[in-house]
Amino acid sequence: MRVFLFVCLSQALLCTVVFGHHEKEEEHHGENADEHAMETPLQKIVPGNVKFAYSLYSHLAEEYPNDNLFFSPMSISTLFSMLSVGARGPTQTQIYEGLGFNMSAISEEDINKGFQQQIHALNHRTSDLELSSANALFVEQHAKLLEKFSEDLKNFYEAEAISTDFTNGDEAKNQINSYVEKKTNGKIKDLLSSVGPQTLLVLINTIHFKGTWLHAFDETRTHESDFHVDENTVVKVPMMTIREEFLIAIERESGCVVVDIPYKGNTSAILILPDKGKLHEVEKAVQNVSLQTWAKRMRPMKILLSIPKFCVSATLNLKNELPKLGIKDVFSGIADLSGITGDRLQVSEAIHKAVLSVDEKGAEAAGASAAAITKLSMPFHFNADRPFLITLLHKPTDTILFTGRVVKPEKC
Repeated sequence: MRVFLFVCLSQALLCTVVFGHHEKEEEHHGENADEHAMETPLQKIVPGNVKFAYSLYSHLAEEYPNDNLFFSPMSISTLFSMLSVGARGPTQTQIYEGLGFNMSAISEEDINKGFQQQIHALNHRTSDLELSSANALFVEQHAKLLEKFSEDLKNFYEAEAISTDFTNGDEAKNQINSYVEKKTNGKIKDLLSSVGPQTLLVLINTIHFKGTWLHAFDETRTHESDFHVDENTVVKVPMMTIREEFLIAIERESGCVVVDIPYKGNTSAILILPDKGKLHEVEKAVQNVSLQTWAKRMRPMKILLSIPKFCVSATLNLKNELPKLGIKDVFSGIADLSGITGDRLQVSEAIHKAVLSVDEKGAEAAGASAAAITKLSMPFHFNADRPFLITLLHKPTDTILFTGRVVKPEKC
């Protein structure tokens, strides 16, 4: 049996961000068939994508209660949806259900078309915003992919096929790592430590984001401050501060404050700051709060916003984590991936890496912000000096690009 190597990764370059959670309800529950038929394929996959994002987050939060978490649910969903094109029978069903899709309510065609529309919408670049997603297949040079598999991946996922000599492990590893490094603007290097000679195919998805804050931070206002990791641990971090109007919700019952920090363009960083000692309680609570609920509760308010300047990175071994969400067979000897080459294959590795960088960068002049901070009437102070949650949201498509938890900020 030849093995199938599957690699998933993502990367974010963020200029001054913060984290939060958006749970989207099953908006279409109770709608009639005509209304559902009017939805675009992209709209149809949104509930499943959100469900997967928070199912995986919830699992990881329980598995690693005291660690930083950071991943791209969009990247993982896209890559496994690509894989599902070549899956058959129970293997394919497990992938779809694990990704949050109810197969009695959505078709395989709509799933593929939905990701096609999402990829097209996300590949957007302006002077203030860089957002791009890329897919690639590194194929053993003598392998013959089935025509339908090749066409579907090209048409729906814009995936390029790259011939690779896996018998030369070092050369194949360098080829793949170079591709990844280029697509992530040098932020992810040496993703693969080795490539086995029995490898047939490596699938890659990268997502790259670089944004400019709508309201820039003044670098001269950044100062060293305490960050309370827990009751007994305090670390020093460079804290950025700005006084500006943001959308904010003060959730006294849930024990947290939510703020929407916009980038220029159509993306926002949503940060949820739990009350002291309530991180895990808030993590559980936000799983049941819909995007619409947060939006209805948020109001514009001029606040003093303080967030740390930091970097965070995380690598997930999805072969260990996804079986706990029901995606099991694809990693075992009973995997049915016969739609790829017609032969018996299985996933031998599934790696996901994400990187986040947060700083003051912004195109706007900062003089006004500095002056505003010195006003006599002090506004509500949103001070992220303790663990917080963060979500990067692409608003036009309701796509959760990245999500996670910052327990201990790392220096860049």
